[in-house]
Amino acid sequence: MKKNRKKLNKIKILTVGSLALLGGASLTAQVKQKSDTIKTSAEQKGDSKVMLNAANNTGPRDVNIGLPASVGGTTVLENGLPVVYFFWPEVPTKTWRGDAMLNKYSLYDLGQTAINIGDVGFSLSSYDNLGTDDFQGKLNLESNHYGLLRGSANVSGPINKKGLKYSAGAYVSMDPGTFNAKGLNTYYSDQAQIYKLALTQDYKFTGGTGSITALYKYANVKGIGQKYSPFIYGKNGEVSEVPGFKIGRKSYYERSGKVTLMDAFSGDLVQRDVLNDYGSQSNTIDVIGKNNFDNGLNLNYIVRYHSAKVGTYIPIMAGISKAAAGEFVYADTGEAYTGSNAQGVLILATKRTPIQSLTGTIELGKKSESSWGTHDWKVGVNEWFYDIDKYATESAMYFQEVAPNPRKLIKAGSGANVNGDFNLNGGLEYHNGRENKFAFFALDKWTVSKSFEVNVGARLEYQTLRGDYQDRNLGLQTLTGPKTKIDKDWFNQSYMVNAIYKVNEKFGLLGDLNYIEQAGHLENYNIGVDPKIKKSKIPSAGFGVFYNHPIISVVSKATYITRDEYRSTVNFSNPNNPGEVKRETTKYDIETIGWTTDIISKPFKNFELHFLLTLQDPKYKNFVGQVGFNDGSVAKYDFTDKYVTGISRVLIEIDPSYVWKDLRVWASARYFSKQYANRPNTVYFASRWETFAGLEYKINKHLSLSSTIINLLNQKGAQGDMGDADLLLTAEQAKQKEGTILSGTYIRPFTVEFGLKYNF
Repeated sequence: MKKNRKKLNKIKILTVGSLALLGGASLTAQVKQKSDTIKTSAEQKGDSKVMLNAANNTGPRDVNIGLPASVGGTTVLENGLPVVYFFWPEVPTKTWRGDAMLNKYSLYDLGQTAINIGDVGFSLSSYDNLGTDDFQGKLNLESNHYGLLRGSANVSGPINKKGLKYSAGAYVSMDPGTFNAKGLNTYYSDQAQIYKLALTQDYKFTGGTGSITALYKYANVKGIGQKYSPFIYGKNGEVSEVPGFKIGRKSYYERSGKVTLMDAFSGDLVQRDVLNDYGSQSNTIDVIGKNNFDNGLNLNYIVRYHSAKVGTYIPIMAGISKAAAGEFVYADTGEAYTGSNAQGVLILATKRTPIQSLTGTIELGKKSESSWGTHDWKVGVNEWFYDIDKYATESAMYFQEVAPNPRKLIKAGSGANVNGDFNLNGGLEYHNGRENKFAFFALDKWTVSKSFEVNVGARLEYQTLRGDYQDRNLGLQTLTGPKTKIDKDWFNQSYMVNAIYKVNEKFGLLGDLNYIEQAGHLENYNIGVDPKIKKSKIPSAGFGVFYNHPIISVVSKATYITRDEYRSTVNFSNPNNPGEVKRETTKYDIETIGWTTDIISKPFKNFELHFLLTLQDPKYKNFVGQVGFNDGSVAKYDFTDKYVTGISRVLIEIDPSYVWKDLRVWASARYFSKQYANRPNTVYFASRWETFAGLEYKINKHLSLSSTIINLLNQKGAQGDMGDADLLLTAEQAKQKEGTILSGTYIRPFTVEFGLKYNF
């Protein structure tokens, strides 16, 4: 009995949604039977596809749980703490990459994420190599046929024979993207440098052993994140390319690379470089302690000081309007624009803002046995402090031609300056202050018998916001007005329970219940309106069955999740004037129910086929409001019971792989049914496939080569949220868009990547 209980400690239970993060590590792989043991291989298998991202090549893929993905995407942890306190304005990829110094990944599902870090969604946890007893090294090189140069290296080893060891790593990325941004001479889609150095001292003490590590990380990252393209919107959500503009292969960035803004603090007009003035730099120091006592207890802690200066430059495409003869002239020459379409662009630009955070976690845990089964428990405390110094977003608008490497246009009577920019600081944003979270949490994996296991967890969190914002009703273009105080406190609770019951050697049941509470952040006050934040309550439940056989393994599970008091800022375009965009804070609820069936088949030796089908029904609830524009018009909206934008109702994933000696060949195809591009569901994108294929060849125990193809079918991949269409409230209004030019984001075009890994 004791032996069986010990085996059952290997059970790992994740909810269905986690397989969206795994990108191929299916739920069947997580509930896999071997002998009389229910085991999972999620931590060993599947992590290779976490970074298989069709949108970009710098971070993990977004997780689809029926709720809108945050701007920050998947939550990322490093050594047990989130790499950033909050994703805005410092998104995780500004300070974290999947570099060679990372030697382990693990995955948190919805419940685990809620209990461990108080966040909503799924999270990727990564761990650094903190030093080794023997000298070893790793070198990773990547490139693609567009000219990407990316390298990462790590070396580690002992310093002396008394337990002192080191690890040092570097990551450098020079990614030109998939197009030539003419005029932006210093343009890189991603330009990043990350350096790490760790010193670890192992020690012994009476009653146990331990180690303490000091880890330093420096990051410097630049690039324009959002990429847009114009396209012709057709019937049934199909898109086609604008003549002369190949999606993903031509730049839609305004070619001057300069923007004239009003300094938010002084009121002076300043010209800024869209690349060099908005990068981010950060310094991070971790102190990591691990202690294992002879009585089975373990005491682990990490304290992190993070200091950054974070800048962001975001061009947001507004509406495209027909250009009448003589209506526009080129800003650089003054000559008449003879084209037929003009794109409105809203610029949100935040200078490098000082951010500091001091975060820490301490955990005490143990594996123990009793007459009621075995327990693997831990209790812990989080103390996370965050300070941001006068975050200010300067804004402007301009028009540009609808063409590759577009030039700025000046509209007659728009009041634009000589550089073509107007409505300076019409979307001015600001907040300032501190946030603090103190939380107690507990988790227990209870193996009741060799057939039944329960995981339970709870988190009690006290959260405070202290700071100020400027009321936009003052009508100021600068931050010289009086500030409104922010003084908020919340007590957040989160709970989880999930269980797995093995009916017989092949068949079993699984289920989970989660309840999460999450309050707001300082960024909710950005646009100068009191958002009247209330806690979001996010309950979810799931129930499923699994069947395991040497040839085929199946898991089928139904899930339900809802979230109330959702707060987000929406960009509404004036239907009467595509050049005017109004940013409004909206409040609404979301509800979704889903069903996932996941299959892994191994019909013959060395071949594996993974198949995933997800059906979901995410809808807005209580989404009602109105927005007023400068021309005096007021638009009312009611998006209640409309489908959530950017989320497909049907998802399919097919992943075959075959191993022959030292060669592995694999493919991955992901199907997304149509996605609505506006909240009234009158405009949508047709279904699409995201396709990947690759091979890996191990030359010897030290050296391996790989090649990956992204977007194998070279689909257009137009997607995104078209804010200029949110007030097209009727099907008749939306139908008028057919045959016209719109703009949106897109997946990467056909790309061939090459990789080399050398271990020594």
